[in-house]
Amino acid sequence: MCGIFGLVAGDAAGLDRNAFDRMLTRLFLQSESRGKEAAGAAFCTDGAIEVIRKALPASELLVQDEYGRFRDRALAALDASPRRPLAVVGHARLVTNGLQGIDANNQPVVKGDVVCVHNGIIVNEPQLWAGNPDLRKASDVDTEVVAAMLDREIGRGASAADAARRVFDQVYGEASLAVLFAGGDALLLLTNTGSLFVVHNPRLKATFYCSELAIAQRIVKDAGEAWVGCEVIQLHAGTAMLVDLKTAVLGTAFRVVGQTGPESGDAAKRPDESRAPRSITTSTDLTYKRWLNLRRCTRCILPETMPYIRFDEQGVCNYCRNHARHVLAGEEKLLRLLDGYRSKDGSADCLVGFSGGRDSSYGLHLLKAKYGMKPIAYTYDWGMVTDLARRNQARLCGKLGVEHIWVSADIKAKRKNVRRNVEAWFRKPELGMVPLFMAGDKQFMWHANRLMNETGLKLMVYSTNHFERTDFKTGFCGVAPASSGVRLNRMSGAAKAKLLAYYVRNYLTNPGYLNGSFSDTFTAFLSYYFVKQDFLYLFDYVRWDEQEINRTLVEEYDWELAKDTTTSWRIGDGTAPFYNYIYQTVAGFSEYETFRSNQVREGVMTREEAMHLVRVENRPRIDSIREYCGLIGVDFDIAMRVIDNVPKLY
Repeated sequence: MCGIFGLVAGDAAGLDRNAFDRMLTRLFLQSESRGKEAAGAAFCTDGAIEVIRKALPASELLVQDEYGRFRDRALAALDASPRRPLAVVGHARLVTNGLQGIDANNQPVVKGDVVCVHNGIIVNEPQLWAGNPDLRKASDVDTEVVAAMLDREIGRGASAADAARRVFDQVYGEASLAVLFAGGDALLLLTNTGSLFVVHNPRLKATFYCSELAIAQRIVKDAGEAWVGCEVIQLHAGTAMLVDLKTAVLGTAFRVVGQTGPESGDAAKRPDESRAPRSITTSTDLTYKRWLNLRRCTRCILPETMPYIRFDEQGVCNYCRNHARHVLAGEEKLLRLLDGYRSKDGSADCLVGFSGGRDSSYGLHLLKAKYGMKPIAYTYDWGMVTDLARRNQARLCGKLGVEHIWVSADIKAKRKNVRRNVEAWFRKPELGMVPLFMAGDKQFMWHANRLMNETGLKLMVYSTNHFERTDFKTGFCGVAPASSGVRLNRMSGAAKAKLLAYYVRNYLTNPGYLNGSFSDTFTAFLSYYFVKQDFLYLFDYVRWDEQEINRTLVEEYDWELAKDTTTSWRIGDGTAPFYNYIYQTVAGFSEYETFRSNQVREGVMTREEAMHLVRVENRPRIDSIREYCGLIGVDFDIAMRVIDNVPKLY
């Protein structure tokens, strides 16, 4: 199963930073044989605990720049004057509970003031959560419940030893753990199987532990003369031990299974309340802190990572300075236009693009219920229209009595094409190439014109709103944003040529894109940028009101919302949670920032309201991402690992 390991050097240890680093690296690499699906470490110095965990094998984690920064900050304790103690607990994961693609499922596990690593499977995890309803479950990994119970006991004033006995005696299954406590002065080791081996070097005032005798023996042998003669001690099943962080001295082993009473001596140590509480910081916390510290426009919320953004002396971005307020053509003009197509005999008089999203649903409602038109709804199903969208489409069409034409692509082939492009992207991640994942839906434009010819209808209505500009998608391709009044698919010929050149360059440098999806992608490019799109855009004439749209759809049509997000936007699109997660993770923003920034510019909401919304809306939609990966046949954990390890722009 998993490998747990660690190293403690006291404040008078004979290990310098290089020797410590070499031994820690050996522990990582030797323990990798027990689990290659994720790895992590918690570095504990006198003032803080920093935790890094990644869905990477230990050997790959060790060469990550981010790991290097964590390690170097920790090793500085050994260079300090006076020298400070340093302890590391590490983990090499073999997944048993909880997908490694989700950060919270990887180890070390952080719960309150507890940081721990665990080897084994806690079989009665559901019963432990059920028996402790005051504790909140936040991940799928079984280790979390033990960490939560330990944290609660420490919070109630228990010693580390008493907390271990009260909790560990309830565990059923296989469990060996190493635990650090914020504000504590000892490392707790405990096992109910005996899969913990400890080596103390009294000369160097250093101690390490690992999960196997053979690993411990190899580490001692490789460490050289300074470790010759050091005894490997097995921590027997049902026992625990405290390692003093200041001196690296081992305490006396004590029982934690079958004994719940207090013990005397070093086993009764409590966190040292005379010292300032230690902080616990994870790699996720640090990424979030960098996100919070991104420079943003003082008028809207666009960050410094937005392509082609520039700030003036007042901190206002060029997108705000160049923004032209959208002026509605007005409902009166809309009615005159509709009257020119309105049917006199009850037959259909317009075709309506109908994705099943909120805007197209509300647009269909307006045309039929308010403006008295006789629309035919049209949907192009390319394999990423969600089941939720289909149910909402059925609600609207059934209640309004609207004919619904479906044009279905070869969905199996379309999803295979998406998979090919996603897997090519994994080999060489480029933000400008992300739109290739959505290329399969762009034939929507071509089929719209075809259906108009077949039905004899002269009016095609779209319900796209003007807040949804996503200039950053072409911006990452090196194409500067067009003026705010120009739709992206109507960019200049020079801009289209530059965009095409970007794609050609990436196809040549990443041959993975030269796959069976090429013709589909090329026709999508032609459909989006070159096919005639003489359509009526409904919200060029009437006000787009998010609250009114949501109210109408939910109250009048029992419109269904997604369970994994608070917003009603993009919930009908199976690809949106995936690509927005990429943009947010790598660039620090997604479609939500551009959408809300446009609303700020138009006076719909304040900057503060926009910031609050994007903090909520950008939360990863993990269930939807997992479903998307399943539909296209991509391994969820590999996808999350690749995205997480793309170099950040912030």
